[in-house]
Amino acid sequence: MTAQADAAIETTTTPPPPDQGPRASLQVLRVFAVLHSLAFLAQPVFAGGYLMGDVDSLTLHRINAGIVTALDVAQLCCAIVYFWGGRGRAWPIWASLAVALAVEVQVGMGFERVLVVHLPLGVALAVGQILITLRLFGAGAASARPRRARRSRTAGAR
Repeated sequence: MTAQADAAIETTTTPPPPDQGPRASLQVLRVFAVLHSLAFLAQPVFAGGYLMGDVDSLTLHRINAGIVTALDVAQLCCAIVYFWGGRGRAWPIWASLAVALAVEVQVGMGFERVLVVHLPLGVALAVGQILITLRLFGAGAASARPRRARRSRTAGAR
């Protein structure tokens, strides 16, 4: 046999290495998701302080809304890196995008004082972000997404 034939046999019989799941990108995404959850949980504390008579708490509520919005963008960027760079799952991108868009509605409703939307949406956002964070700490988030079978160049040129 020729050297080329031996190389072809070795590449076809050697099993591919096991897929490495996302590691660093998942850890960074988890950190930002936890920070995001904590910022969400601080919002009702600041709002409650305002309702108890501390007018400065409303300023803290507004400042924290900016922090939540910044963490929306950071979490979305981390989810994209987790997917593309870390070979992670796609659902964190869509979940982070949904939260980010809903937060924009939430901020608008807060500034317009539409509390009938602002309050329940705030609760839903906090619960949703906590559920996203919990799912990121599950075993499924650490596994790599399956590789697609690549088409050979000759099969595509029919």
